[in-house]
Amino acid sequence: MHEEAPGTSHLNTGNNFEENRNLKRKLELLYRKEADVRDELKFAASLSLKKLRMEVANWLVNVEKLKNDSPELASEDCLPPHQQVDRLMHEAEDLMRQGKGLFEARETKATKLLEDKMVGEAFQRNTTKILELLVGNQISRLGIYGMGGVGKTTIMLHIYNRLLEEATYGNMLWITASQDFKTQRLQDAIGKELGLGILQEEDVRKRAAMLYDCLTKRDKSTIILDDVWERFDLKEVGIPDGIKLVLTTRSFKVCRQMQCQEMIKVESLSHTEAESLFLEELGSEVALDSKTRTVVESIVQECAGLPLAIITMARSMRGVTDVYEWNDCLEKLRESDMGQTDMEKVVLKKLGFSYNRLGNHEIQQCFLSCALYPEDERIDKFELIEFFIDQGLICRLNTREKQYVRGLTILNKLANVCLLEVHGSTMKMHDLIRDMALHIMSVTSIVKARKGLRRIPSEEYWTNGLEKVSLMENFIVEFPLNMSPNCPKLSTFLLNRSLFCEFIPDYFFRQLWGLKVLNLSGCYLRELPDSISNLVNLRALLLRKCDRLRHIPYLGKLRSLRKLDIFCCAKVKALEGLEMLVNLRYLDLSYTRIYRLPKGTLGALQNLQYLKVKVANGEDITNSWALETLVYCFENVDDFNKFVRVAFKKINNLHYYNLKVGQQEFKDFDQVSDDAQLNNCERSVNIETRSHAIVSVGGEINGCGICILIPQDVQVLRAINCDGTTNLSDVSLLENLEKLIIVKWKNLQVLSGGQDQEIIDICDSRALAPTPLLFPSLRVLIIRKCPKLKYLFGHGPKFYLPHLREIAIHDCEEMVGITSPPPQLAPDLPSLEEIYVWRCDKMKRVVESEWLPHFPNLRYINLLYCENMEEIIRGPPPYMPVEEISLGQLSVEKCYNMRKLFSHEWLLHLQNLQNISAIGCKGMVEMISGVGQDQEGSITTPVNNTPPSSWSSISLPKLKRLWLCNLPRLKSICEVPITCDSMEHLKVIKCPELNRIPLQLRFLDIEDLPFIEVEGEEKWKTLIWDHPNAQALLQSHLHFRWGYCILEGWSKYGELSIQLPSFLIEIEKY
Repeated sequence: MHEEAPGTSHLNTGNNFEENRNLKRKLELLYRKEADVRDELKFAASLSLKKLRMEVANWLVNVEKLKNDSPELASEDCLPPHQQVDRLMHEAEDLMRQGKGLFEARETKATKLLEDKMVGEAFQRNTTKILELLVGNQISRLGIYGMGGVGKTTIMLHIYNRLLEEATYGNMLWITASQDFKTQRLQDAIGKELGLGILQEEDVRKRAAMLYDCLTKRDKSTIILDDVWERFDLKEVGIPDGIKLVLTTRSFKVCRQMQCQEMIKVESLSHTEAESLFLEELGSEVALDSKTRTVVESIVQECAGLPLAIITMARSMRGVTDVYEWNDCLEKLRESDMGQTDMEKVVLKKLGFSYNRLGNHEIQQCFLSCALYPEDERIDKFELIEFFIDQGLICRLNTREKQYVRGLTILNKLANVCLLEVHGSTMKMHDLIRDMALHIMSVTSIVKARKGLRRIPSEEYWTNGLEKVSLMENFIVEFPLNMSPNCPKLSTFLLNRSLFCEFIPDYFFRQLWGLKVLNLSGCYLRELPDSISNLVNLRALLLRKCDRLRHIPYLGKLRSLRKLDIFCCAKVKALEGLEMLVNLRYLDLSYTRIYRLPKGTLGALQNLQYLKVKVANGEDITNSWALETLVYCFENVDDFNKFVRVAFKKINNLHYYNLKVGQQEFKDFDQVSDDAQLNNCERSVNIETRSHAIVSVGGEINGCGICILIPQDVQVLRAINCDGTTNLSDVSLLENLEKLIIVKWKNLQVLSGGQDQEIIDICDSRALAPTPLLFPSLRVLIIRKCPKLKYLFGHGPKFYLPHLREIAIHDCEEMVGITSPPPQLAPDLPSLEEIYVWRCDKMKRVVESEWLPHFPNLRYINLLYCENMEEIIRGPPPYMPVEEISLGQLSVEKCYNMRKLFSHEWLLHLQNLQNISAIGCKGMVEMISGVGQDQEGSITTPVNNTPPSSWSSISLPKLKRLWLCNLPRLKSICEVPITCDSMEHLKVIKCPELNRIPLQLRFLDIEDLPFIEVEGEEKWKTLIWDHPNAQALLQSHLHFRWGYCILEGWSKYGELSIQLPSFLIEIEKY
């Protein structure tokens, strides 16, 4: 900007009135602009903002001089020259247009921060990943989470320092958040990092605007927010959306709420990494002998991979040479008794912040309850939730299902803040998190779970303030003589799987009146002491699997009892006073000798939510309005039908049940709902009766036969000996049925559709209305020992089961096929994946070729003992794209009439085949047949007995396993070479006529070859391989074991075995 030479106002003597008015207007605009600039200067002064630019200062001086030279705008005689005003206006516009603003950029050079050394592959891997994400432009928000002391801050300090060294990266800001979050405090911290000092402005919105403006004008910036404990609004603080933000937190939930696009969990160190860090921090001043080194390894193990604990312990033990002092330190760690050590003052205190932040007392107590289990225990989620309910920590909810949902929510919250670890369906507590919990409970609890105790702790441990005692999983055989603990506050006593004595002294429980939860499950007790009858505050009495227990004392005084579990107390014959337990919510009497409850007992227990009992009065069950889960056996069809008619209208909460009707036992009865677990429960009906037909509620039965009513919401239906049913077409709609198991129905001829003797206009079947969906949700269909069953689907319109995944047919001697013969339309089974056919001697084929377009997901066909089975797929391939056939596994065993697995033209359509197994098929001559055959065992081709040119290149690219065993007539796998680049396991056993192996394998490297088994050295020598030098190449790698010749290429696949079909688990029960 140029300095204006002194100028003088000129006397305007002309008569150009319009020109003077324009000049006045320009001067007014210029002075207003000057006022704006000065206002901004005044505002900036309150922020300690940057220095005024020189060009702006000069401009202000010139404007001021102009005002002094022409003080009165009202006088036209004193107006300044047009040129001077125009120049100042243009200079102001140039300043604004250049975007430089009024102030110089004050450089706030960040300095490196001190960082701790970290070790381990995980640290390097996380560091590399975070750096890649920050340097790239894919994301703007990154969350780093993990438990306290695991190294989140250390990683980010390392990254912060690394990026400061990169001149091209941009601005870095390190901000430490506080647990007691306040927007103003965070704004002050950011302002200080920006060089603005402490913001004087008090209004939060104005402060946010200042920071927003300042961050927006800076070149690309990254803010690292360390130790964030709760969600906050970035805009309320003043952080623009475009800024890269990295936050470290103990809470996965905070990462989600802050809308982090990528979240990285920092895990604990491995034992090797932890030991390396410990020794490095310990230093080399003192040499460790072998005994001390062993103790050091155990101490490192107790630190459980937590860097903060490892570093703290190592530093506290520097210079210690006495092995006894090392042993004492280890014992304190194991007993979680660290006193005023660095571990308590540093590590446990820091871990305790997460506990304090939970806020809610019930959630804190749930967390502490997890520490009552043994160290490193993986605890089933629903076992934990039941424990929370037993203690009254999940209350004010009127159904058990709601309590389970609340319990899962609590567990998720504890996992999200890294106080618990999720391992599938179980939860685990980190060793040091458990130590922190035990430290919190140290005054009010005794926790000696899985400590090898042989006697109950002595009386000095049983203080007045004691609230919880966990002695689970010990070997206790002795109680101190005449010890009757006086602990009025003791509410939870866990002795499960600990007592190896037959009796508990009666005096032991006499003063434990406040006891609410008593767990004696899995103990060797024969009797319970009578003093248990006086524990009037008891909420849960747990005696599961006390299989030696014979006698339970009178229960009538336990009016507060909500849960009584005597599952698998196989010698208990009766319960006295059960009808008095009017607050009971949970009762499990399964696998006991209590076969029948007296009439009126259940009628008195109106609050029951969960009930497992062998037999009771049907009327009592019907009136149990609060039931949610029921496992029960009905002695006759009339009682069962009455229950189905009435109960499902009165009991609105009955979501899970396992009901049986019939005299004979189902082997799996009671196993479906062994535990009251929301995810394991199902709605199942088990029927064993004769001469009755089946119909759902609201359905109609043809004829005048007696029917069995089925609840409409049933998921699993198992039915044995229902001789009165010939066709399931008469069964009404069961919308939720997912599994149907039919066993020994003597008169069943088809599942649905017309039977052979019925006169149906098949030719016009395409015009018929579609068959109504009886079981639209059906996924598994298992049929066994139905001697008259010929087809699953009879004559009639096309059958459509959209969700059916598995069909298993076993021991049906008249079975001919899945559907009746053409022109019957193929069933439409778009989800079908597996077909099992066992011991169905009249079946000659499994599927017709034209069906395959209707089975697009069929992956597995398994055949066993089908004597007359000739082929798996009948007919030539259908007209459809090659890749649309998903078939991946073929397994055929002891089908004596089968001469081939499939014909050659199918190869192009079976590109997804992964496993082929043919075992004990005595009639099999070829695995893959040629175009035509003349006499047995001879394969003809169109010209000169040579394969057609189209056969020259064949590939099964996904084939991993080929097993050919006990095939005495097998002469050929295939007449042309087959490329098998994925082969992992080849087995040829007892195939005396087979000499040629036409498989093109990868012979370049032994590790590329499959695991190969041949029955002996002589057989090996006779084999002809596709590769001319195969014998020579492989000879040096052969091994002879158990009489077999073995080549261990992919040795890890040598132990592969055929997976047994899942339906075997079901059919072996009946």
